[in-house]
Order: sequence, then structure tokens, then C-alpha cells
Amino acid sequence: MNHPTPIKHDALQKSRSYHAAKEISRYLDDYYIDGILGLIPVAGDVVSQSFHAVFLYLAAVKLRSARLTVVVLFNSLMDILIGLIPFLGDVLDFINKSHKRNFALIEGFALGDKAVISQVNRRAAMAAVGILLLLAGIVLLLKWSWALMVWLYHWLPTLFA
Repeated sequence: MNHPTPIKHDALQKSRSYHAAKEISRYLDDYYIDGILGLIPVAGDVVSQSFHAVFLYLAAVKLRSARLTVVVLFNSLMDILIGLIPFLGDVLDFINKSHKRNFALIEGFALGDKAVISQVNRRAAMAAVGILLLLAGIVLLLKWSWALMVWLYHWLPTLFA
């Protein structure tokens, strides 16, 4: 397995995508912008979740690690699923710091931190299975949310009739 070297980390640190990921994790998680965006129905969640692409790009393209990419994708999908839970997801968005967690994994992996690499290697297989389960959960929550919106659309007018 080709593990990153400090030279690769130095090159990574010079990339715009690395700096973008660092700033994203800082603003969205440290300043709770992720939670605030999550309070805006649909659009806020879409905007917030789109930032995960930077972390996936770093893992897949810059570091070229399939295992790291799978773990980062799992963390990202978990964040999406949490955000989809009505009301509770809005609260949990302030607590769940997936961007910071993904950045720490990328940083540690790029530095060749043996503990982080070991964690990524241990979690990769379970994360791959977890991705399938998370995707199923996301689809179910989206279907349930849509059914709830349709029901509300038909029910609300009866209040004023």
C-alpha cells in the first residue's frame, strides 16, 4: 500500500483544495454555519452538503486513497442522513462535526499518521457496507418527507374551509 509521505503532505498543503477544506471545516463546524444552514429547508441542506465534495476530491484525487475516500464518503452521507431527520436533525447539525472529522482524517492520512491510517484501514470495509445502508436510509427519509409534505398540502386547506 502506498502511504503518503511528508513530501506529499507539503504538496497537498500548497493546493487550493486543501486550504478550501481547512476553511470549510473551520467555518461550518467551529462557527456552526452548518447548523445555521440546516435551518433553511432544503436549500440550506443542499448548500451545506455540497461542501463535502472538496473532502471527497482531496481523498480520491489528491491522496488517491480508495479507503480514505470510502470513510470520508461514509461520514458525509451520515451528515446528510442526520440533517434529513425532521426537527432533531436541525439540532444535531450543530453537534455533528463531519467536516472537521473528515479534515482531520485527510490531514492525518497525508502526514502519514499511523493511528489515522490504521483507523481508516479498519473502518473502510464497514464504511462501504454502511454507505449502502445510509443510502437506503436517505431514500426512505426523502420518501417519508415527500409524503408528509403532500399530506400537509392537502390537509392545510381543510383548516380554512
